[in-house]
Amino acid sequence: MKKYLLRSVKYFITLIVLYVALMALMHYSEHSVVTFAQRWELLFSTWRGWGMVVATIVLAATYPYFGFAKRAFTGNIATDREEFTMAAEVSGLQLVRESETELVYRAKGLRRLTSLYEDEVTVRQNGSQIEVQGLRSIAVRLAFDAERFITNKHRREAGEI
Repeated sequence: MKKYLLRSVKYFITLIVLYVALMALMHYSEHSVVTFAQRWELLFSTWRGWGMVVATIVLAATYPYFGFAKRAFTGNIATDREEFTMAAEVSGLQLVRESETELVYRAKGLRRLTSLYEDEVTVRQNGSQIEVQGLRSIAVRLAFDAERFITNKHRREAGEI
């Protein structure tokens, strides 16, 4: 719960910074007939403005729930390690921690900032299933690529391709 709340606050602050930056950009574009103070007054004096505030709060509160995913598929971390390495490279991830039943990846470079440092993807062995959990956009791509690489490996070994 603490992690969820922290993520919500982080997304709320980011949305506020983005909104303020857009307001400043509109103000300093020299095409604005409204002053900066009048623009803020309009935000809090109209129903549309309050709708924007409420939408921002709702988006920040629900994004940690909808923005993170867990995907599972059949495989084995120990025997399919090379395929995970290839899938991570394709997804722009690097390995930061590992054990026999768990791999933890993080994004490289600027992608870490754009995902607000919530880029950790955990790959766990759960029986005969491999679970990939993390930020939806990164975790789903890693799971899809890894599953495809593993399936192709098994098809090559069976002589199908």
